[in-house]
Order: sequence, then C-alpha cells, then structure tokens
Amino acid sequence: MERIFPLRGIVATLAGAGMLGSASVQAQQDDANVVVVSGQRQAAQSAQAIKQNAEQVVDSIVAEDIGKFPDKNVAELLGRITGVQTVRENGEAGRIVIRGLGGVTTLFNGREMFTAAGRSLNLTDVPVSMLQRVDVYKSQGAEMVEGGTSGVIDVRTFRPLDFKGSQTAVNLRGEHRDKAGKTDPQVGGLWSNRWKTGIGEIGLLGGLSWQRGRYHDETAWAGQPVTYTNPAGVQGADGNGRVMTTGDRKRIAANLSAQWRPNRDMEFYAEGFSTRIDVDSQNVFFVGGFPINNPNSTVTTVTSGGRQYLDTISNPSDTSLVLSSTQARRDWSRGSQGAIGGTWDMTPTLRLSSEYVRTVSTYRQENPILDSIYTAPHPVTGGTRDGGGFVDYPGVNLIDPSKWTMIALYDNHNHANGSANDWRGDIAWSPEDMGILKELSGGLRWAQRDASYAHELGNYRPATITGLAPSSIPGLSCVSPAIHGNYGVSQFYAGCMDFLLDNTGAVRQAILGTTAGLPDDPLSYYTDRETTNAIYGKAKIAFDAFGIPVDGSAGVRVVRTRQNIVGNSRAGTGPVTPVAVSGSNTDVLPSMNLRAKFRQDLVGRLVYGKAIERAAFGDYNPGVVLGSVTATNANDPTGTGGNPNLKPQEARNLDLALEWYFSKDGSLTGTAFKHDFKNFLRHRQATEVIDGQRYLVDRPYNTDTAKLYGFEAAYQQFFPSLPGWLGGLGVQVNATYMNGGMTEPDGSRNTFPGMSKTAYNLVGMYERGPWSARVAYSWRDEFVDTYNYRGLGFDLIVEPIKTLDASVSYKFTDTLVVTLDGSNLLNQAYHDYHGVPELPRDVRRYDRVVGLALRWKY
Repeated sequence: MERIFPLRGIVATLAGAGMLGSASVQAQQDDANVVVVSGQRQAAQSAQAIKQNAEQVVDSIVAEDIGKFPDKNVAELLGRITGVQTVRENGEAGRIVIRGLGGVTTLFNGREMFTAAGRSLNLTDVPVSMLQRVDVYKSQGAEMVEGGTSGVIDVRTFRPLDFKGSQTAVNLRGEHRDKAGKTDPQVGGLWSNRWKTGIGEIGLLGGLSWQRGRYHDETAWAGQPVTYTNPAGVQGADGNGRVMTTGDRKRIAANLSAQWRPNRDMEFYAEGFSTRIDVDSQNVFFVGGFPINNPNSTVTTVTSGGRQYLDTISNPSDTSLVLSSTQARRDWSRGSQGAIGGTWDMTPTLRLSSEYVRTVSTYRQENPILDSIYTAPHPVTGGTRDGGGFVDYPGVNLIDPSKWTMIALYDNHNHANGSANDWRGDIAWSPEDMGILKELSGGLRWAQRDASYAHELGNYRPATITGLAPSSIPGLSCVSPAIHGNYGVSQFYAGCMDFLLDNTGAVRQAILGTTAGLPDDPLSYYTDRETTNAIYGKAKIAFDAFGIPVDGSAGVRVVRTRQNIVGNSRAGTGPVTPVAVSGSNTDVLPSMNLRAKFRQDLVGRLVYGKAIERAAFGDYNPGVVLGSVTATNANDPTGTGGNPNLKPQEARNLDLALEWYFSKDGSLTGTAFKHDFKNFLRHRQATEVIDGQRYLVDRPYNTDTAKLYGFEAAYQQFFPSLPGWLGGLGVQVNATYMNGGMTEPDGSRNTFPGMSKTAYNLVGMYERGPWSARVAYSWRDEFVDTYNYRGLGFDLIVEPIKTLDASVSYKFTDTLVVTLDGSNLLNQAYHDYHGVPELPRDVRRYDRVVGLALRWKY
C-alpha cells in the first residue's frame, strides 16, 4: 500500500485538482492532510496548485475562507478567470462565455446538473456561501461527463471530512443597490463535524442560505433605423423609448453531506442539494413614435462618413404612437439533487467506485402584459443624445392614468420540467511494477433525462371592452421607476406589477369580459426522453523523453444517445396531430493530455480532445406548424418547427501551454488554443416538400463549420519581500485574444456572435496583519451581438464593457471578519448600436452595489 499509494497528501492534491472522480476524492484523505484555506494568498496558492497538477487545462477560484469569495455569485466569480466573460443583467451576472463562445456545460460536484428543461445549471441558483471552489475546464478527459464544446464549469461544495474537526460558520450580509434604492439581507450558515466511532469515521455537514435582492436595470433605447424621405436620405430611428426593469428575488438553498469511512480502504457518502427561487419582476416599456416624413416636423442631422443621420426631430402636435406596457413576471423555480456512492480499494492496486444521482427541477412563469396608449395630440421632441435615444413631451402629463386607454392584454404563461436518473461505475488499476504505465481506468455511465415544456395558446388578447382608462380599475395605476440620465421622459403611467400578478382575472374581466385565462398551446408542447450510455477507458503514463520527465493520459469515451420525442403538428387550419419520433447517435470522443516537466517549476502541456454539445431539448421538437396554402399567393407558404434529426455540435480542441511556477503563489502561464467545430447549430429557412406541397420552413439545422484560435496568458505574484506594509501587495493579471468564425448559409464567414477578440482582468490584492483588500478591473472588447439584426441589414454591435469591483476586510479575531465590498463602481453603461455609433440601440445601466458582510466561524 505504501509503495503504490505513497502519500495521502498526493492523493489529496489530485483530489483538489479534480483528477479523481467525486466518488473517490474523500476516500484518500485523512486528518493530517486536510487543507483549510484562509486568506487571499493561501487561496491563490491552492488555485495555482490545482492548475499545476491537473491533467487538463483548468483554472480555478478557491474560497479564501468558508463563505468568502471575492464576488457575490458564481457567475461573477467566473468573470475573473482567464478566457471567461460574463454579462450582468437582472441584478446580477448571468450569461457566461468561455473563450468567446457559449456551449458551456455545468457540473455540480462532478455531476451533471440542470435547471428545468435546460441543458445546464443556472449558476445564479447556487449561493457562494456553500462553495469550496469553482473549476473551469478548457479541455476534458475521458472520465468526465460529456458536453460543452467550449468548456466545463464544475461547482464544488464543502464536505465534512474536508475539515479537521467540528466547524460552524455564519455569514451575514446586507447590500444596498443604488438605482433600486433598496437594502437587502443575505444569510448563510454551515455546520460540520466528524467523529471516530466503533464502525469507523463519520462526518456530517449541513448548509443553509437565504438571499433577497431587489434590483433595478434601466434602458434608454432607440428604435430601428429607417431612411427618411423628408429630409431625403437621412437615416434615423422611427421612435425611441424606455425599458425599466425591477425585480424582487428571493432565493433559499440547502445542502447536506454525510460521509462514512469504515476503514482506510472504504468510504460511502450521501449528498443532497436543493434550491428554491421566487422572483416577481417587471419590464415597463415606453414607446414613443416619431412623426417621420411629416411636413410639420423639424429635423436636424449630423454627418458622418458621408452620410446624414438623425440628430433631433420635433413636432408641435403629433399623433404618433405613445404606449406604456407593463410586462409583469412571476417566476417560480425548484430544483434538487441527491447522490449516494462509495469507493473501495479492493487491493493495494485496484479501486472500485460507484454513484447514483437523482435530479429534479421545475420552472413556472406567469407573465401578463398590459398595453395602454396615450391618444391625445401632443408636442414631441426626440433624437440622439449622450449616445442613446431620447424622447420628450413638453407640457404633457404622462403620469395621469386617466389620459391613457387600455388596449390589450398578452396573457402569457409557460412551464418546464426536468428530471434525471444517473448511475456510473468506475474501476482503476495501478500496476505494481510502476513502469511507463501508471494506471488503467475505465467506467460505465447510464443516464435517463426527461424534459418537457409548454406555453400559452394565442397570448394576444385585444380589448373587447374599449375606451377604458386604467384608473377605472382601483389598484392598477402606478408610475414607472425613474430613469437616470438625460434621455427625456423620466417617468410615465405604468400598470402596477403586483396588481397584474395578483389580480389577473380582474384585469381580464375589465377589458375582455371574462376572468378565464388561456390553456396551453398544444403546438408548443414537447416531451423528450434522452437516454445516454457511455463507456470510457483511460491510461495514465509517465516516461522520460530526452531526459525530460513526461506524464499524462490518453483515453476515449464512447457515448450512445437515444432521443424519444413527442410533439404536435398542424397544417394550415387543420387538426392538431401528435408526432412521435425516435433516433439515436453514437459519438467517439478521444482525448490526450501530455505534460512535460522541463524543470521542477517549468511545465509544458499538449492537450487534444474531441467534445460534443447536444442541442437544446426544444430544438428536437418534431412538431411543425405550416401556413395555409392559398391559390392567390404566388410565394410558397411558410412553416416553423424543430428538427429531431439534429446531430450534436462537435469540437476538436487543441491546447499548447507553457507554465512557469516560480513560487508557491507566483506563476506566469500562457496557452495557445485552436478549436475546429462541426455541425454548428443554426436556424435557417429552407424549402421543403411536405405532402407534395413546397413550404419555406424555418427550423434548426446542422449547417455550419467554424474555427476558433487564440492565446491566453496569466500572471500571479505576491511581494512579501517588499519593505514594511508594501509586503502585503499581490497582483493577478490575465488576458485573452480570440479570432475565428463560422460559415454562414450564404457561404460568407463571420466572427462568432458574442465574442470579444480581446479581454483582460487586472486584480490588485493586499493582505497584511488583520487587513486584506482587493480591487478588480475587467475589460472586454466590442463584439457583434447579432448579425443582420431583425433582418434590417445592420449588425447589432456592443461597445467595450468595463467593470470595477473592490472589497476590503478586517479580521477582528481568528473567528470574526468584517468585509465592505462594492461592484459596478464605474456605473458602466452597456451600449450597443446598429452598425454605426450614429444609429444607437440601447444604453443600459445597472445597480451599483455596496455590501457589508460579517463572517463568524468556530
């Protein structure tokens, strides 16, 4: 045993690096080798050790202490990692791309995890108070769950045997959001203990988190560009407006973990995680149409690049559309995952492990939308100001609800469900002679995933009782939140979100004459049972090449995926017809990881692997909705649908890295990467013959090839040798350059939507005595959000995004720490435009957040 597994500490390091499966991590640790991370410098050391010892290309963020991460949620954490970018919206960071692309899969303690009918876990569902670390894999090994052509995010929580003995921690936090004008609490707690008993060592851990966040996002938008005829040739918006987004999010999460180690060779565990999220929110839209091409309108222009663009437009008596729309949402989400498993070292050279996982997730949304219009003639002025669209109505009282008329109710709802059963078994054998071959391992995985979705039938319901003002319904009349900035109209009448959500039937009765809601649309419905069977084999090797030690692994994963999908179809006004389709696909995923130790502190890597990304479940929907065939229309009728014959997207990924670890917490690393994609998923229209009739059908296809290449570099160092208080300084810097693109259906090539070619993070750290501080600045280059936006012939381009966050902590005692932090300190605006800056689209601003946290542990 001592020869084959010489040091428990080595195994603990491999476990921290993610090189051992979740079933085997804890079986090889004992009290003497548990690492308790505290402080920025030790957290940096742990993350660096994970990267240095990992087989794959991986970057990590490790907790500085229990419940202490440098950001508030997982998505914001990831924005600090090399090659990862995030977008903040709805009060927190949400959307994530790795090396400029989506296609990211999420794991929870190494297991597949998801939200409702989605492929991945919504990372904002997991509170940071529970986290031990987050690993971002840029490459995958044969033993890892397949999925994610651009990367894998593995969220890791604490377990009881991570600690030397009993551990109790409480995190209290209050945060203030400036635009929402609210201060909200966040509470988290963890308790853990371990005992030596007559049947072995037992550990128990429980964690609980409750958060509330009331947020305010705001947008001043400019309408789609049109070409004016008066004056001729001027390009400008056909109207401007506002979107005021507010919400009240309540999130509660709990996790449990139990470990039983009857002897040195066996361990069994059970874990559970559950989250509940309730959000009441609204988007309040204001639409102000412009009197374009009206002879009574006055238009001024600016000239750029030889073209004239709208500067201002005004009219003393206009009757263009003025609309207020309250889009209320009540979101209800529940998710849980339970796992049981164990490991057994049958002999000094043979290890077995097995795990069973059950996951259930449910999502519901009610989304009534009330539209009202202002009908009286009014003076108007509008145009472009401060890089965005402004519109104003001098002398007009837009707050008075009696001046507005309710015209329609969009009666939306949707619901999605997801569940999965997942089993895996693994075996690993280490030969006794310890030659070139160090380990052979393999395993099986069976998973069955069910997903379903449906939304409302015919959501648009025009008012049948006309001429009603909102003031005719007590409790329905509110005023929109105020917008910041010089964009004209600041506030206006808006239907009350709470009344719309709590009394939807009363609103229906008032303007439709009925309290009845809408049934599900059978054409939106689908169910999908996806069954995957996977087998993998992997060999770990080590040898000398020209005097240079080389180690690594080579493996292959073979996955067979079977879809059983049910949907509904309809042609014209004909009956709804059920459609059931089955199909299967087999993917062979080879991988190779080689690491050369040129010196003890200088490591080179060559990593190659093939990865797949399955389409969204809704894309497989076999249902097709076809338009009516009429003899008077010379064009082919249209249709929409899913595509049950979709293949997974494929990526062949190559990484070449050189890493210099000049101290325990100091490193300089660089990675060149190249990804070749096949079967890219895109929506397009194509002519199809169905029952002898030609249709122009819009559906997803495997159409495109794509390439991505680039380079990422990172530098980290602390400076303890500096004199005096300067010895507490440290710095982290990383930068990424990306290029490449996809082939469009017309044969042209574009860069990937959402990909910034360059991005970087600058982080300054300080830790000395009881004080610690951190300042983090992130920058990403402009990128194309959407090509040919809405078919207008313009690309929607997003300007560079810059964020600044900071925190400072003071440790009163070893058990009590207070932290003051702030995010979005620059009050950075998200700004996009239609092709050229003179044709703006949105100026979006988000809350600036200041938080005060108290952490106590014992």
